[in-house]
Amino acid sequence: MHLGYVQSKHFTILDLQCNVITQQVKGLTYGMGGKMAFYLNTYFRVGGEGYFSTCKYGEYKNSCRIGWGGVTFDLLYPVKKWAPFIGVTLGGGSATHLIFTEKQQNNQDITAVVHFSNPLSIINPAVGVEFFASNRISLLFKMDYMINTLKNPYYPQGVRFYLGVHFSSKKINNSSI
Repeated sequence: MHLGYVQSKHFTILDLQCNVITQQVKGLTYGMGGKMAFYLNTYFRVGGEGYFSTCKYGEYKNSCRIGWGGVTFDLLYPVKKWAPFIGVTLGGGSATHLIFTEKQQNNQDITAVVHFSNPLSIINPAVGVEFFASNRISLLFKMDYMINTLKNPYYPQGVRFYLGVHFSSKKINNSSI
């Protein structure tokens, strides 16, 4: 589970009557996902992760949903039951927007919308800490900032905070845990 605050650049779209509408994704983002990683040694792990994030924005409660995943690399420094880490994920995904062009009156009315998706190519640096409750379970706190290398203005960027639980199928190779 993660929460954060994101903001995009201003961008313009056309509605069905070819009117220009200026928008900006700006607000609270939330979502879920998961990570699977393998320890290569006590200090380094590699794996994959994938998440979705949703942000409601604008006067009419528009929606931006990002789905992404990639290969992750973490450098850890275990100290007893704690393991601070820095990491990076390289991957891709898409950002999908649903933009209402006028106020919704009720569920019975037809409301004009604009719907589009854009691809993402991401670099996602992260910093965090894990607390090893046992040899098989750890609690995770992580902060990241996903950067879209394609530089489209529709993409919201910002800091996200993660809180999660990791499960291991076998003991972590660290005698101090």
